[in-house]
Amino acid sequence: MQQYWQRNFERSERLINHGIGTEAFFRSIEQELPPVVSRAELAKATGGLISAKTLSNEDALHKGPAERVRAGSKIGYTRASAMAYIRKKFQLL
Repeated sequence: MQQYWQRNFERSERLINHGIGTEAFFRSIEQELPPVVSRAELAKATGGLISAKTLSNEDALHKGPAERVRAGSKIGYTRASAMAYIRKKFQLL
């Protein structure tokens, strides 16, 4: 468990050091994403800045990532759609 928290802390630190909202920040997230990413994994990739619940709520309002896929009870997004959403979200902050 200690290693898990240490790894997540180091990852979050790297994201923050890239400068939130910079091109390097977005590239570091994009490099870690698979071609299709779940809500939970997207929340982890942003260091928790966007939660899975926020993604669910925004989907219900048709404001979430444009391209969604369903696998059983899980919802995922294409990498391109997820990145476009993240870029838009961080521009608003």
